[in-house]
Amino acid sequence: MTTDSAVASLVRLDEHGWRRGLSNLMRAGFGSWWGTSTWWIHSLLWTAVINGSLAAIIWGEGLGGITVFTLYGVMTMFASIAVVIQMQEEIVGEKRSGTAAWVMSKPVSRTTFMLAKLVPNAVGVLATMIVIPSAVLLVQLALAGIEVSLPWFALGASIAGLNLLFYLTLTLMLGTLFDSAGPVIAIPLAFAFGQQFISGVPGLSSFLPWALLVPSGESELSVIGAVASGRPVSAPGAIAFVAVGCLVFTAIAFWRFARTEL
Repeated sequence: MTTDSAVASLVRLDEHGWRRGLSNLMRAGFGSWWGTSTWWIHSLLWTAVINGSLAAIIWGEGLGGITVFTLYGVMTMFASIAVVIQMQEEIVGEKRSGTAAWVMSKPVSRTTFMLAKLVPNAVGVLATMIVIPSAVLLVQLALAGIEVSLPWFALGASIAGLNLLFYLTLTLMLGTLFDSAGPVIAIPLAFAFGQQFISGVPGLSSFLPWALLVPSGESELSVIGAVASGRPVSAPGAIAFVAVGCLVFTAIAFWRFARTEL
């Protein structure tokens, strides 16, 4: 292809204000997930982790759906850790390497830069760690003869996804606040594992993200287990806390990066 024909094949993107560079950066962000082996490696890994662990229970002990749904929530806890590892270098790495400064020297807004980090990773994480493994779990439950309400199970899986978004946005925010990966990965992991030690504080356990995954207080079901089986939720405050946390972390991340010297 000649230079003239290459120039003629370019499409001019008329993006202004905060949308400058949005199409190109979004395309690159989604391409890093779906244009490489990343998506199917994550899909196979988390399908094996979640379904492999539950298969022995489903087929070996013949437990009902309620128990399976609770254990399903527990298994997604490991995906939370993977999200933190996945996101730790998204902002810090690009600031350290100078890539962020180079991108910002182009006609790209800082809002666009952050959206290109948030949206493709959120979609990739939810699709490969929740949607695909959950779909395989539904097939496994159907084959085992365990009755499942699709709407309730989908809602329970959505709450599991909300928990992943909590750690994704938390790590993204920390990436804008720190210049090294140490605290960016240490703080979310410390919080993820430390919840079990502070969950005994009266009134606190029903608001921690931990309650989404494991039974809290006197309840025998986690929030995910209760919702997926159509039972009353004992810790609705945890859903509100995690949802608000996602919004707050995202807002701080965008605000902070807009004021970061690169």
